Amino acid sequence: MGLQSKAVNAALFPETKDLMNGVPADFPRFYFSSHDQEAQLLNRYLWYHFSTRPGNGKTVFNKEYLTTTDMWLSGAVDKLRHASIQEVHRQDLLGMTIDDEGYVHTHQHFSHAYDNGWPFPLWTQAWNSPDGVAGRTAGWHFQESGPDWMWVWGYLKRWRLPQYYGETATKGWTLENVRSLGIVDNKWQLEATGVSPSIVTPEGMEIEAFQSPFLQLRWLRTGEPPAHARPYVEWLCENDSTFGPDRRVYFTLGSDEWKHIDGVRHSIIEMYRHPKWTGKIKRIRISLAPCESDVKFSIDSFFTCYDTRHTINNPIFILASWQYFRWTGDTEFLKANINRMRMALRYQQTVMGGLKYRHIRNEWPGHDGLPGFVINADGSKTIHPGHGIGSNYWDLLPFGWDDMYATAQYYASTLAMADIEEAIQQHPEWNVPVGALALDPTDLRKHAAEVKTTANRKFWDSKKGRFVGCIDKNGVSHDYGFTFLNLDAIWYGIASPEHEKKIMDWISGKRVITGDTSTGSDIYRWRFGPRATTKRNVEWYGQGWSAPESIPWGGQVQDGGAVLGFAFYDLWARLKVYGPDDAWDRLLEILHWDKEVHDSGGYRDYYKDGKQGTTLQGCGTPGGIGIDCEFHESILVPSIVTYGFIGLEPTPTDLRISPRLPSQCPEIGVSNVFYHGARLDIIVSKDKVVVDFKDVPVNPVRIRFDGKWRLSGHDVVSGVFDLSGRRTYRFEKVSP
Repeated sequence: MGLQSKAVNAALFPETKDLMNGVPADFPRFYFSSHDQEAQLLNRYLWYHFSTRPGNGKTVFNKEYLTTTDMWLSGAVDKLRHASIQEVHRQDLLGMTIDDEGYVHTHQHFSHAYDNGWPFPLWTQAWNSPDGVAGRTAGWHFQESGPDWMWVWGYLKRWRLPQYYGETATKGWTLENVRSLGIVDNKWQLEATGVSPSIVTPEGMEIEAFQSPFLQLRWLRTGEPPAHARPYVEWLCENDSTFGPDRRVYFTLGSDEWKHIDGVRHSIIEMYRHPKWTGKIKRIRISLAPCESDVKFSIDSFFTCYDTRHTINNPIFILASWQYFRWTGDTEFLKANINRMRMALRYQQTVMGGLKYRHIRNEWPGHDGLPGFVINADGSKTIHPGHGIGSNYWDLLPFGWDDMYATAQYYASTLAMADIEEAIQQHPEWNVPVGALALDPTDLRKHAAEVKTTANRKFWDSKKGRFVGCIDKNGVSHDYGFTFLNLDAIWYGIASPEHEKKIMDWISGKRVITGDTSTGSDIYRWRFGPRATTKRNVEWYGQGWSAPESIPWGGQVQDGGAVLGFAFYDLWARLKVYGPDDAWDRLLEILHWDKEVHDSGGYRDYYKDGKQGTTLQGCGTPGGIGIDCEFHESILVPSIVTYGFIGLEPTPTDLRISPRLPSQCPEIGVSNVFYHGARLDIIVSKDKVVVDFKDVPVNPVRIRFDGKWRLSGHDVVSGVFDLSGRRTYRFEKVSP
């Protein structure tokens, strides 16, 4: 075992020196017996995709991806916050906002869309409709100038709507007991002249209620309103002549989350649940300060919002929190977060229909699975604005209604919560809250089994042998060969063993599906992983992407393109279905591709001008492949070694090691694994495992194996060992 102990020590990796120059000594390294170059390449890959990440934030959609890898990285320090990556994710998860109903906010970047959802579609995107501007959406932005980026001002200018921003945006409003002081500091300044000052939108700016489920007022006012007098909006429907309390919705002063950007508070006004918010809306009256008279106001903007919420937020919040907790053992985090996690799951169970349907049904406005346009017989298009709103990472695709993507994540988060609740029951010393919100782990697992059965029946296309994306409100299934969705089904464990095999035979090219654009080896046209989709899609998109045929097949990530990070799920599925040799061969192909890319000057140079058949998406540029810039999930790929070949499975109470080694590489190691506050070097072979503790953990670390093992130098045979740390432990497998 001497060679193994030496190899697992990152400081004794002289062969990696040229590729790992400047990398912290306590950052993880891999060891592959007889494959030094591949180990070097994977070491470089891991460090590159960690160190070049442009900071970390609370954006939900990538939290599960990042915590899958980041949590086991020792020596990983956030370059902007100067804290360990574990602490960064802790802060982010505890800082995520969950509304009173249990929906987890998206925390994406600033835009003129619904604050708590995705940053598009914007209200301006309704203007694609053929009947012009009437009866759709509306917005008034009172700034004369501002940041020149597409989500804020550039977008409005690009749509050539000068009448709706700046001084001209103040024209036509009816002012009641309030006077205008003009535009000052890029805000419309108003001053009350009597009791209950109000403003009414200009005539002729009709909006469609369906396309305007939310209104948003960005503003400031002097003083605080009295508790009994909240501001509100009232509206006139098509046949109304007077405002009235039967058409009224109250709102609060709103959030100051974005005040550092625009200097105001954001009041989000939920309209779609009011039964009389329907049809065409002629005018809107904003009662700014009921019962008050001595008030001044600064209004940044007022506009309609589509419902851009994502179904993935809640399960990702749960899964990322679970990843954080099981790697760190941080019970204080769990105490602070557990009821938020329970609320997040309850939202999926109730509002999203999990308990009722045993799958997720998305009934939010515009999330009906229907596209934002239809192609007519003559080739023309009819726009259906307000439909096709995205629900997940794949934001151009109108996943919705009966949604397999959301159902798979619901299934996984349900099982994660079962494990968490069971651990809480078994460890009263943690003093984690139980009470009214606590969930029964037995009931959760029973329900998860029902969800799995339903998903494999409802969403499985028996003719094609793969899962469809969703079934829309009209009962139509949508399937474009979503490799990402089908690989997720294997990763989350929702696919049956029979379906797993059929999925991998299709993706690997062993099985050809008639009608697909890409089959056989062409599915791996981009080398590092399968295309995101295998069938050309020019008809199933949201309204903001109404000319998909203008981009060639493979020129868009969501239509024949690919995302590097999701090669991890391909590797995992191959390991599970085909075994470690197949997964190892695929990993080597990825590493050889990555070496070619770096030898050619890096990702941007390698794909420049489409010389590899497509271009990179990211950093504001469109393309068919997602690798760098905002594609933080690229860091996932090396985790196939940690979770897969070495077989690490952390739990709140033990670290399980179940090696699955390829025949070409019978010994694999990883250094500087972070588990429950300690750094571990681990190396595995068929019958031997070495665990080297570099720290003394707060509590003994329990190592668990499959089968019977013996600690070297001891006679005790067991599958469980409690280790106190600060030494090297050698284990030998005992033959049955």
